[in-house]
Amino acid sequence: MRTLQDQLIEKGLSRRTGREIDQKSIRTSDKQEERLTDRELAELMGVNRDVYRRGPGGAYRRR
Repeated sequence: MRTLQDQLIEKGLSRRTGREIDQKSIRTSDKQEERLTDRELAELMGVNRDVYRRGPGGAYRRR
């Protein structure tokens, strides 16, 4: 479904806005995707962090 603005541009009654022109000229970057190991992902998620719970007497203790 086209918008009214797209139809006006097709017929030549309107011009594209600067933002639309800039978006079309943007190329995808040639930068390679960063691949993380399982160990790095686990560290980012906080899997190996210490767990603290209330112990006897109400003090926080490491489990």
